Amino acid sequence: MAKRAATFEVALPPRDPRLSAYRWLYAALRAAILEGRLHPSVRLPATRDLATQYHLSRGTIVNAVEQLKSEGYVQARTGSGTYVSNTLPDELFQVAANAKPQPRPPQQQRAQPRIISRYAKRVHLFPTFAPRPTRAFRPNLPALDLFPTTLWAQVAARRLRKVSTNFLLGCDPLGYLPLRQAVADYLSSSRGVNCVPGQVAIVSGAQEALDLVARLFVNPGDRVCMENPGYIGATAIFQALGAKLSYVPLDEEGMQLSEATLRNARLVYVTPATSFPWESR
Repeated sequence: MAKRAATFEVALPPRDPRLSAYRWLYAALRAAILEGRLHPSVRLPATRDLATQYHLSRGTIVNAVEQLKSEGYVQARTGSGTYVSNTLPDELFQVAANAKPQPRPPQQQRAQPRIISRYAKRVHLFPTFAPRPTRAFRPNLPALDLFPTTLWAQVAARRLRKVSTNFLLGCDPLGYLPLRQAVADYLSSSRGVNCVPGQVAIVSGAQEALDLVARLFVNPGDRVCMENPGYIGATAIFQALGAKLSYVPLDEEGMQLSEATLRNARLVYVTPATSFPWESR
């Protein structure tokens, strides 16, 4: 089987009839390197492939590439190919940025702070969002070392080979219907929850689910009751929406609710099976 030529995703400008083909190609590739369209360490295709793609003779391609090599824009690596240089010759003639300190701009010339919404100002990064090493008994972290990655990859590959174009277009806003049907059946048989697929929404995790529910029910200024101690992720969501939080203490039976506690509350956030920090009940 004949080897297929590699494609080279660089658009070349129209050729000036006054330039030879090799000078035109050299100038176009040099401009692409200087403008960042060809990044440092990018491997150039073989000269035969370039000749096929740009409909030029191989000699023209070789001359242009050799000119780039001689000027330091590309470099050859024995047995590997030709690559865009990490340090371009034009950079060697530029004064280093820290060679001469720049005067500090006056106060009135400083960049103005970005204008964002009141909601955006209330949003804070989830405290435990930063990735950390896995360990036992860490909240919100399953036993990833037991996940069947090999089997998952095989099943995913088999399904993707049979995927239809309609499937690639997307699905219902609530999520993939067969998956929602499976979830509804599981909840009905294993958890005793009477629901239908139309009541199931597929989300990326508990935080997205809480955020979606809170947006549906809570307006700025509404009062939300929460357990104390409680889940800080839910606290962050309600605060971002501008809700007024009322913290309710816990006892051995859970949240100590009363008529006064519930008065004028728009939403009460409870975890009836466990509290957070988690504790068996």
